[in-house]
Amino acid sequence: MRLGDLLIRILAITSLASCVSIPAELKVRVPEAIAAISPSSCEAELRALQGLGVRPADDAEQTERVLQHLESRLHDMGYETYREAAGSYAGVEQWNLFAELRGREHPEVICEIGAHYDTVHRSPGADDNGSGVAGTLQVAASLHSFAPARTIRFCFFAAEEVGLLGSAEHVAQVLSRNDERVDGFLDLEMIGYASTEPDSQDAPVRIPILASLPRTGDFILVAGNFGSGGLGNVFEACAREFVPELKYYSANRIAGFFADAARSDHSSYWEAGLRGIMISDTANFRNPHYHRSTDTIETIDFEFMSRVTRASAATMMVWAGHAEGNGLKAD
Repeated sequence: MRLGDLLIRILAITSLASCVSIPAELKVRVPEAIAAISPSSCEAELRALQGLGVRPADDAEQTERVLQHLESRLHDMGYETYREAAGSYAGVEQWNLFAELRGREHPEVICEIGAHYDTVHRSPGADDNGSGVAGTLQVAASLHSFAPARTIRFCFFAAEEVGLLGSAEHVAQVLSRNDERVDGFLDLEMIGYASTEPDSQDAPVRIPILASLPRTGDFILVAGNFGSGGLGNVFEACAREFVPELKYYSANRIAGFFADAARSDHSSYWEAGLRGIMISDTANFRNPHYHRSTDTIETIDFEFMSRVTRASAATMMVWAGHAEGNGLKAD
């Protein structure tokens, strides 16, 4: 297929699929649920996590400390948690952690949201990926009393920084089960760094019309492959409806064509033919502290982070809130 034909096809499908119908009752319930997510609540969540120190996958003691912290937070919200073995790295056993809101109509259909909790060595990892972990916890806290039609699973993946080990193992286990179907994964991968300075946003490539990131880094990227665009549309519709002040750039059907868009846990889903959307501040293409010792909490824009988190919580409510076929058009 020629590039021009591909571009026309992508634009046509995107325009047809971008209309997501949000049920009237959710238009009332969502603002009430996400109102508790604020810059201060996001800061408190991230400070508690960052107080544990760096989180490299080859540090068994620190990994266990982080897991216990996440379990404690989720238990305080009223969730039960469970761990999933995710192999080993450098002699250290790796564990994914999960909590669920069970679906009332189709509990076997799973809508996943999550982030990886490990960091690279020497980096405090406030943005990468403390922001995603704290955001996922805040989403869980805001939805604790929500009764979705389909199950919402909160995922905290191990060992992303050393080869996506946690998500790869989880996807393999998901595919081996006959009693559930994962409808997709919303990957919160660095959601805390923004800048209003001119030329603060770089890009791996800029192709007019098809892929041309803004040059000011004050937006969130919605990145998906061709088969995941419907899920990206849900996020974008929820951002427009419930968090209109959040700027976003849509690459929710074309990101799969670019290698730099596959550098997080959602790509484990892509490889398995499952839907995955990465919500990201674009990492090293914006954040000068990426994988450095300067990736500290002082660099986080909590207003920006809270907007992304509210949009993510709204997405989970709309995505999982209705059974398939009763009004929500996401594909």
